[in-house]
Parts: sequence; C-alpha cells; structure tokens
Amino acid sequence: MSAQSEKAQAENNAGVVRDFYDALGRGDLEAAGAFLTDDSVLHVPGKSANTGDYAGREAVIGFVIKAATLSQGTLKLHVHRVLADDEAAVALATYTATRPDREVPLENNLAHVITMRDGRIAESWLHSRDQYEVDAFWGE
Repeated sequence: MSAQSEKAQAENNAGVVRDFYDALGRGDLEAAGAFLTDDSVLHVPGKSANTGDYAGREAVIGFVIKAATLSQGTLKLHVHRVLADDEAAVALATYTATRPDREVPLENNLAHVITMRDGRIAESWLHSRDQYEVDAFWGE
C-alpha cells in the first residue's frame, strides 16, 4: 500500500469511528451497527454483570442497549479525539451516566482501541481510567 493510500485509509478509519460514535450519541443503533463487521467483537474488562466479550454485531449493540437501559437513558458520550492509521483506531472519550440505585454518577474517561477491517470496526477493547469506579457503578 502506498503512503498516500495508507493516509487515505487512516482518514477513512477515523471517520468511521467518529460516525459510529455520532450514531450512538443520537441513539441510532441501526446506523451504529452498520459500522461494525458482522463478526465484530467487543472486549469489556471488569467485574460487573455487563463485562465480558461480546461477539457479533447484535451482541455489541446489545451491550449498548443494556448500558442505556441500566442508566435509564442518561448515558452520554463525548469523543475528544480519534487517532487512526490504516489498520487501527483509538477513540479517546468520556461517558457519563446516572442510575437511580446509585448515589454517585459515573464520569469515565476511556480509550476505545479498535482493529479495523474493510472499513468497519472488527474488534475493540474498552480501557477505562478507573476500572474500580466503573465496576462499582455498573455492578448489580
């Protein structure tokens, strides 16, 4: 791949990740799902009920639905920056959420590390600033 085509692919990958987060922010899960490969895998670390590996587009979107349901629609995403090359991307983001059964709201900075394939999100890992805080908030 030439340097010019690598740069173009990097820009495309960054755009896909931004568009994915934009769709999530709008609550348009069908549009968000279109940015995932059919066999996309999301790895969510931690010790709460919503952690683990989510394999397949529907499972990844199901993870988002569960988080939105637990937070009763208060989950908000803000992407600060997307860094990408021709094979991977990293979204630096903050999400906030509240739960009626939790005294303290959650504000979590995260790095979403993504492997791209054919212009879509193929595999990704969420890395939180404070995993203990995240586990306490999402734990059931």
